[in-house]
Amino acid sequence: MESRKRDQKPEAADIALLMQRNEALRIAFIDEVESLKDGTVQKEYYSKLVKADISGKDKEIYSVKLPGNPKLGEGKPENQNHAIIFTRGSAIQTIDMNQVLFPPSQNYN
Repeated sequence: MESRKRDQKPEAADIALLMQRNEALRIAFIDEVESLKDGTVQKEYYSKLVKADISGKDKEIYSVKLPGNPKLGEGKPENQNHAIIFTRGSAIQTIDMNQVLFPPSQNYN
């Protein structure tokens, strides 16, 4: 999500609007941060959970540092699995952002 904002992709504005209109909506994403250690640039990965605050800005709820790049394969399973740590209860719903408004694309786990 942060990379979509940095690249000014239209999806970022759509996500922000959804979060503002749906108070209970939480978004989990993987954030890639570059840091300088021992004179070399290293990438660190964080699994983050955000919601919209009263003013419509992103408010970080949780941030968990990951041991490395979680995207080893296609990306979709890893994108869904990293968010498990933020769930509670016995059922979750994930929606594939690439399948907009197409109900069969919604995965019920």
